[in-house]
Amino acid sequence: MNSTSIKEPKKLSYLLFALIAFGFLGLEFGVLFISRIIDGRSMNEIGNWPIHWYGAIAHWTLTIIVWFIGVLFIYFWAKRKNILSTLVDFKKNKHTYLMIFISIIVVILSVVIQVLFNNAEIPQILFEYKGFVSMYPNNALIVTIFQVLYYFVEMLLVFIMIVLFQRFGELVFKNKYIPYGSIGLMLTWGMIHFVSHPSGALGVTIWALIPGLLYIFGKKSFWPVYILLVLGFLI
Repeated sequence: MNSTSIKEPKKLSYLLFALIAFGFLGLEFGVLFISRIIDGRSMNEIGNWPIHWYGAIAHWTLTIIVWFIGVLFIYFWAKRKNILSTLVDFKKNKHTYLMIFISIIVVILSVVIQVLFNNAEIPQILFEYKGFVSMYPNNALIVTIFQVLYYFVEMLLVFIMIVLFQRFGELVFKNKYIPYGSIGLMLTWGMIHFVSHPSGALGVTIWALIPGLLYIFGKKSFWPVYILLVLGFLI
């Protein structure tokens, strides 16, 4: 469909749906009440790490389902409004591959900085796997797999937030080169980590600036930004 025939949704619609995406991420806290029961923990232990391996998998499975519902809800809204192609480019070309290469380099540089200044153990996914081995010796691998799936779906919602915050900012301030997506992400997803994961919250908040910039310079391409988001959590 020609972009001239598309009736642009109202500015606040983009902000609203960006916050809806953020709200779906926040529903993980609600999942804790259910997964706690499956794991056999008391209400006083609701914020504790699952005792049993199946408790961890139950939490991630339920969270993945809730989050994926959120992804589909916003995806079909964008499809219904005929704006999906104006917000995200799924095509692959030379520029896309160049931006993917840049996103990988950015992740590697970030990892090097963490190792040099924070003595971080890399890759992160291996560090987490070792932690699962100590907690669930015979089921560490399956728990790790579900955690990776959890990250993949979380990053879809994060990407959606970047896109919608960016479009909202463009419509309000009439400038396409300011990373409104990054700003919105830092003020929402980044800040909430001070509640959910305080130890790494500052790093996540600062990191939130990068994918929004990549979205702009990547000409709204999905792949470089999504790969950056996922690798940022795995490596």
